[in-house]
Amino acid sequence: MSDSIGRLTRLGFTSLAECLLSVPKGFQDFNAPIEVLPLPDTGETQYIALTPIDLVMFSRSGVKVEAVEDAFRCIVISVDSWGNKISVNVIGRTGISEWVALGLGNEVHLAGEVTTYDGRLQMANPSIISEDQRGRVVPHYSGKVSQVSAAVLASHIDKALPLLNEASCMLLEQAGMHESEFRAETGYPDAHTFLRALHQPVSVESGLEAVAIARKLSLKAVINRVLANQVRVPVKGSLLRVDRDQVTDLISRPPYPLTDDQIKAIEEIVSDLRSPFPMNRVLSGDVGTGKSVTFMIPAAASYLAGAKVAIIAPSVMIVEQLAEEFSELFYDIPVSRMVAKVKDDISVGVVIGTTAILAAAKKAGIIFDLVIADEQHRFSVAQKSKLLSPHTNFLESTATPIPRTIALVNLGGIDLSILRECPVKKTIQSRIITQRSRESLYGFVQKVITHGDQVAFIYPLATDRGDDKHSVEAAFLRFQNKLGPLVGMIHGSLPDEEKTAVIRRMKSGELKLLVASTAIEVGLTIPKLKLVVVVNADRFGTSQLHQLRGRLARKGGDGNFIMYVRDSIKENALTRLRAIAGCSDGFELAERDADARGFGDLGTTGEAQSGSARMLFWGVTLGRLEIEQGAKEAGLIPA
Repeated sequence: MSDSIGRLTRLGFTSLAECLLSVPKGFQDFNAPIEVLPLPDTGETQYIALTPIDLVMFSRSGVKVEAVEDAFRCIVISVDSWGNKISVNVIGRTGISEWVALGLGNEVHLAGEVTTYDGRLQMANPSIISEDQRGRVVPHYSGKVSQVSAAVLASHIDKALPLLNEASCMLLEQAGMHESEFRAETGYPDAHTFLRALHQPVSVESGLEAVAIARKLSLKAVINRVLANQVRVPVKGSLLRVDRDQVTDLISRPPYPLTDDQIKAIEEIVSDLRSPFPMNRVLSGDVGTGKSVTFMIPAAASYLAGAKVAIIAPSVMIVEQLAEEFSELFYDIPVSRMVAKVKDDISVGVVIGTTAILAAAKKAGIIFDLVIADEQHRFSVAQKSKLLSPHTNFLESTATPIPRTIALVNLGGIDLSILRECPVKKTIQSRIITQRSRESLYGFVQKVITHGDQVAFIYPLATDRGDDKHSVEAAFLRFQNKLGPLVGMIHGSLPDEEKTAVIRRMKSGELKLLVASTAIEVGLTIPKLKLVVVVNADRFGTSQLHQLRGRLARKGGDGNFIMYVRDSIKENALTRLRAIAGCSDGFELAERDADARGFGDLGTTGEAQSGSARMLFWGVTLGRLEIEQGAKEAGLIPA
């Protein structure tokens, strides 16, 4: 038997047997059809045996036709065992062809709803139950929209049924359970019997019972994975001999006093570094709360203690900014930049770079003692792991924690430092406006510029596609016609040196309006940026919008964040934008996002950052509160 699974890899499966770790969304009992028409309009799906006695086909315009290729719909007059008539309405050439092939006078098994229309009984496009489905309970599965259909998953599960033994071993392994624990937890004698009950139940009730057990097992698997994350053992070389007096001196370097949150976070990070257990910590702070200086101080102290330190950033622009800030604060510590076109000696000083650090470190044979990832959602788990050895201390910095991290943090799998205080006083107004407010918006833009401040317009596309003129390049030309040399442009396709030059001109005040993509999303500081307008804001994610809002009033004062949308957008997108407009706390937004999207893989090597391919079973969705309740019951977090 072929073990090919094709598109099922998109559901998180790696083998044919593994697709048996799916949970049906429901079951239909095809053991015995009813032979007498049931009461209509109950809203229930009925399994019924009918005999077609006449079939009339119609074209799209409603004219009777004889040939299937000319037909758009058909009416199949059928009778039950007592001769009661019912009309079966079929739309589409495929369905019509199927009914024509069945022929008149032959019993047909159907599943559908019986309704009334104009006083007559009817069924609209019922499913035809094939012979191989009859006489058993048939499970129905959930696919993945536009990627894997439910029918494809069901077909592979049928092929995988002979591999139940292999799948049962996978289940125990991925759940982190001993077989005796499985028996005690589920009441089934073994995982093999459970999976058979899930996919080949003897009744709908037993199938639903198995689904409930699958949900219970999924929660148990999450708890077991969190326990695995909590297990830490001393690793030689992990402890860094950071001098606390030196840390105090470094804290005094910035030209402004640090907040209590920053000082507390620095102490937590330093305590981790001075322990024999490799640090695994998230520094979570809302935009503008001073995360950079908070992780730079332990980085500097670690370097002075003899450690090899790397700070990895999501873009060349951020690398330039971090390197400049680091050198200003800690002029006595050398900095090596590592980006695609600027490659300093990676063995000298604190290394600050993009993912170019990965290849450079491998080539030089350098293993870092401390790795700091700035804005973690821009890096994959695989990229991070390439920079980590067993003894490496790892710190992730983020303004909007990804759902996987939220889950691990809330359940104790990762240590967390939170920055909530802002070092400067600022007020950001967030609003949603539509095309009807276009003229007043441009008037407001002119007012901001006249006042001596700066504006940024953010677009989802770098260049036009089809009839969509909402792109960076098209908007740049429009603004340039009005403001001439005061307008700059940035998007991801431009050379790094060109993007860096534009940002420098913005920082100097030479440019007054920036037209950009999300290339400016993370970490950039433009002191006089007081208005950000995101065009077609419904095309952006929660994290992106929150980060873009964070570019405002970085040095204090008032700012305006405007989410510009067309007059009609989808309700779920509008709900997301309203949540952003009503909440400025990045951590709270991330928790809401986790509730909406679900968690990614919570394992120690999980690749899925959000909206998980699957947890233990495909088809099981666990909410944040449900997971946390399970953790409380397991004693992982306080009740």
